[in-house]
Amino acid sequence: MKLLALPLLVFLLTPEPNDAAQILGLFQHPGKSHFDFFRPMFLALAGRGHNVSMYSYFPLEKPVANYTDYVFQGMPLLTDVVDLRNFESEWKPLGLPFKVLTYFMLHDWGLRSCKVALNSPLITQLLRSPIRYDVILLEHFSNDCMAVVAHLLNAPVIALSSCAIMPWHYKRMGSPFINPIMPMNFLPYTDEMSLIDRLNNFIHFHTVNTLYNLITQPATDALIGQSFGPGLPPINEIVKNTSLMLINQHYALTGPRPYAPNVIEVGGLQVGPIKPLPQHLLDLLDRSPNGVIYISWGSMVNSNTLPSAKRSALFQSISQLKEYNFVMRWKSLDSLENNKPTNLYTFDWLPQRDLLCHPKVRAFITHGGLLGTTEAVHCGVPMLVTPFYGDQFLNSGAVKQRGFGVIVDFRDFDTNHITSGLRIILDKKFADRVRRSTEAFRQRPIPPLELATWWIEHVIKYGGAPLIQSEARHMNWIVYNSIDVLLFWLGILFLLIVAPWKLAKIFISAFGRGKICDDTKAKTQ
Repeated sequence: MKLLALPLLVFLLTPEPNDAAQILGLFQHPGKSHFDFFRPMFLALAGRGHNVSMYSYFPLEKPVANYTDYVFQGMPLLTDVVDLRNFESEWKPLGLPFKVLTYFMLHDWGLRSCKVALNSPLITQLLRSPIRYDVILLEHFSNDCMAVVAHLLNAPVIALSSCAIMPWHYKRMGSPFINPIMPMNFLPYTDEMSLIDRLNNFIHFHTVNTLYNLITQPATDALIGQSFGPGLPPINEIVKNTSLMLINQHYALTGPRPYAPNVIEVGGLQVGPIKPLPQHLLDLLDRSPNGVIYISWGSMVNSNTLPSAKRSALFQSISQLKEYNFVMRWKSLDSLENNKPTNLYTFDWLPQRDLLCHPKVRAFITHGGLLGTTEAVHCGVPMLVTPFYGDQFLNSGAVKQRGFGVIVDFRDFDTNHITSGLRIILDKKFADRVRRSTEAFRQRPIPPLELATWWIEHVIKYGGAPLIQSEARHMNWIVYNSIDVLLFWLGILFLLIVAPWKLAKIFISAFGRGKICDDTKAKTQ
């Protein structure tokens, strides 16, 4: 019966040929982890009969029907590029995390990738093509230059975000930002913040937002002017014509957020059906009666830049936990052969999602990247998180608050902290609690990939999503924050207090003068 049900479901969900839409994807950011989150949506749409044209740095290894890749050239991919030595010292004024500098890193990445993409012959050919698209999907991250291409093609736009939305995204989507319960991306806070945390959150949110408005957007407008000439609206107006935003968030991990209805949480949609592990990994798992601990700091971190003292601390902790085998992604294997522990096995690449869901995996040492974090939560694997940059701090704060793991800051990355952190998350009670919490992340009315697909097809069907657009997108700061209303009521209050006082003063003054006049007349008589 189950074998019959699956083809029937596929038949029912596949659109008729005349419903096939022309879908365009524009992704100029050369970050693999970002695109790994987006790709399942496009493959699902192609599988439903839509024609997908994908402009990115990450073509499919094997061709798929209805899916055509157009590959940007000229920008190095952001893999193994982060030097961990840059994070050994951290400036913490008044003991508070200071993360504004992350903005400048994102600004630089975004501007360089935009220069390459806008000058690509692929974009020129795209704009000259007679094909008309029913919807355009693009990433909202560190730069919005692809939005002008969508504007010139005159099609509804859906934005995608592989992380929590940035400070500059709230205004364009008309979504509220509530400082006491919504930590900004670069801070290790949750919806439970102290007064000092809220002050720091407020400063970071508005500082980074202001920098984006004053630096990134004018630089983007200049690039657009060089590529397409004058006459186009400023980019901060173009991005307001975004029908929908799909974001890699879910309340079970990051806590509830009061997003506007045009911001849809689809966190974890990249977690597809489990695939068989390679035989060499299965053999290793079979040789690990107590299980394995998986270590990975993502595709962008260069593991070889781990400072020698911290590398020794990690190896010593691994040696102290001899009852477990450790599996680690380490790009350059030759540098480790002489001094790595006997229970550490390193690989150039690992199938992370499938490995995490194997029952022999007991814990995950991670940097707090959102893809790995959501996959670990989906699989019920406790985490030891060491965040380095960007939204990894926000994700690690959520992991700790929701009871999915512990944090070991990079400055505390020594044998004592690593070993004690691992012993906490390896405790059976802790692991059992994580697995119970995982149910909330897994059990949803609609699976996230189906939810994303439904919304994309909704926008296609109606030529946008006008009924869920908020007028807050077009309000200025004074109106949006009700400053004008506050000033009005302060004026009324002023009149209610001052006017009677003035009248009383006039009355008293007049009464006093009259009494003096009467007294004077009485004396003269």
